Amino acid sequence: MDVRRAAGWMRVWGVLGLVGFLSACGTSATPKTTAYSQTIPKCASPLPPEAQQFTLTDDIPQDFDATVDPAPQTTIAFTVMLPERCADNRFPIVLQSHGFGGARQTALAADGTLYPQHAGLDSIDELTTALPYHGYIVISFDERGHGESQPKDGGGYTRLIDPAAETQDARAILDWAYDHASEIQAQTQDDTGIAKDVRVGTLGYSYGGAFQWPLAALDPRVDAIVPIASWHNLLYSVAPGHVMKQSWAQILCLFATIPSDLAVVGSINTPLVDTMCNQIAIRNPFAFTMRTLDDLLDATSRDTARPRPISADEFMTFFGTHGLNYFRNQQAAGEPWGFGEKQAKLRPVPALILQGNRDNLFNMTDGYWNWRYLRDAGGDVRFMTMESGHLNPLAGQIEGTMNCGTVKGVNAIVAWFDEKLKGHDTLDYDTLPQVCISVADTVGAPDVPAAAVELDDVPVGSQSGDGAVPATLDSLDVTVPATAAQPQFVPVLTVQGDDKVIAGIPLIRSLTVTPGAGAVHDAIALVGVGIRRNGQTLLVDQQLTPFQQGAYTANDDINEGDPILLPGVGERLRDGDELGLLFYEQSPQYAVVVSADGLANLPEGAVSLLFGKPLPIPIASILEPPFDVLTNPNPYSVTASGIELPVIVPGTYPHSTYTQGEGSDAPVQ
Repeated sequence: MDVRRAAGWMRVWGVLGLVGFLSACGTSATPKTTAYSQTIPKCASPLPPEAQQFTLTDDIPQDFDATVDPAPQTTIAFTVMLPERCADNRFPIVLQSHGFGGARQTALAADGTLYPQHAGLDSIDELTTALPYHGYIVISFDERGHGESQPKDGGGYTRLIDPAAETQDARAILDWAYDHASEIQAQTQDDTGIAKDVRVGTLGYSYGGAFQWPLAALDPRVDAIVPIASWHNLLYSVAPGHVMKQSWAQILCLFATIPSDLAVVGSINTPLVDTMCNQIAIRNPFAFTMRTLDDLLDATSRDTARPRPISADEFMTFFGTHGLNYFRNQQAAGEPWGFGEKQAKLRPVPALILQGNRDNLFNMTDGYWNWRYLRDAGGDVRFMTMESGHLNPLAGQIEGTMNCGTVKGVNAIVAWFDEKLKGHDTLDYDTLPQVCISVADTVGAPDVPAAAVELDDVPVGSQSGDGAVPATLDSLDVTVPATAAQPQFVPVLTVQGDDKVIAGIPLIRSLTVTPGAGAVHDAIALVGVGIRRNGQTLLVDQQLTPFQQGAYTANDDINEGDPILLPGVGERLRDGDELGLLFYEQSPQYAVVVSADGLANLPEGAVSLLFGKPLPIPIASILEPPFDVLTNPNPYSVTASGIELPVIVPGTYPHSTYTQGEGSDAPVQ
């Protein structure tokens, strides 16, 4: 076990300092503070902070699949965390939910201490339970199929953030908050023309980030969102280039298979998800044959598929509608979203979006697409990358913090809510850039100094003008032989000087993959941005994109008018670096787990980042590292054109600043 993760379980909360209890929106007349305005409720005997447990039953069926005989209503469990309060205080709400396979927060922290130096997703759980000490009501809820919202409790079946199911559950909670506003002392807004309007922001990572997108699109009550490490299009995330991200698919499906009648970790799923997991997870000894999306669609549509066959159309529709990409494309086509909306047009939604550089489940480009859609809608939208997120459990990655250079993630979130929900201006808010891209070193991560470039926009492809370093390659032709021990490197740029970074979204205009000599199945190219430095080759931010045999001019399933966008990256460059593309024959990200004896031997944190807590040892023993099964030969050739990498000189490039933070920090009070 990594000692940093062990310490996370045994940490002692800091001494309680002065914390914010602000009862209404308005402009603070007090001096700006670094995190939040500090006041105390003014009455002789304020009620103490407390957590109360509730359930509600909404009129959304447990599932839309008749084979599970769903009840017509669904029960959702949630916790209301209340701040210290006087009788006349009213507080904004933060609605929070958990990662896939997780459960809600049920107890307050000991005080309002923030821990920006802790592992990123842990620090969000800590922030959630500390927010009441900063003057917020926190409502943390179990998504349907999770925690105490499972079918055995009257809850529903997991549908992977279906706008017709999970989103409606969240809307029912907001209705409940309005109906019980006097009891929980929630701030209502009765002059907006919006029914049952409360002052509310949303918070969560991964699955808990994903619930925020459709809720903000469909419910005008949402005043600000903070989605962290979430997806744009689920198909792109789990099957980019229509290649199954097998290691992650297996880990995600582990959470879909472990619950029992007494389980609180894991999820009870709609049959479509179970059918998929029965093909690509450890229940299927032939899971290694599910290399591509076509392989999976063929297997799930067979009459023998259990719990029931799933047609390709049903599968693609299910996954294709559960992300912000669907909302964007329907709007662009002038088509309805289909969830009872008055108008299929995204309103301006204030959003602070955080995404991980090294997150190879939901990568930086997922966040970029979400940021772009919300920005184009006209809201105040900020984009910040970090060294946290879903890190590859089979590559020994260790989670970093949520910080971006000098911007401390948890402090930025509090400042965001303070401004958007309370109208309180703070130094942390004033210094929050439009865009912050982490450029911390890949080698040694996360034990490297926090470094970032702050910008007004996200660089996509090679840039031009002041401070831009042209990094283009007209064309390339590369061959990767069977069982290649090392990746093939194709240089694009030789770096001169130590003042440059790669920061943003690399792109390729066209790419074609053909099978090589000795191929036994469709070829899969594995492509990433690489650096050759002092005779060593490194994969920047450990990001790879697969491309199944065929020709490409755009990312599959996205359809937003872009060329091929690779995962976004950020890295400081050194004099003499050769920057280019790497082509791998194999990768643990696209390998299959085949037996059940050894996840305990993987680095701690390997799967914890799905919901911020380590797996119990009995569950952790189900998986085994697949390094010894990466022997299926995958020779291929690639021809590509229009390669562009975003390389700039911070400080010279317009509206850019290089910042560097500490390696670790004391808790912020």
